[in-house]
Amino acid sequence: MALTAAGSGQTEWALLAGIICAATALFGLTVMTTTVHRDHVQHHNIPSLLNDTWKRTPAFARRRGNPRGIETDVHH
Repeated sequence: MALTAAGSGQTEWALLAGIICAATALFGLTVMTTTVHRDHVQHHNIPSLLNDTWKRTPAFARRRGNPRGIETDVHH
């Protein structure tokens, strides 16, 4: 819409459509980042906007860290 308005010389409409587009993109980005942050804080397995239930990672799994066989800093 913004490009069509700008191409036809309607600068006011182009500016308004551009602002609405930018605001929509910013709102969507904000919703996604806050969802991911909330899911990490509450220890959900995967971030999800569409599920209303999550499997929580068991407490023992959150406390134990990486097993010795999966450590990445192993020096030979």
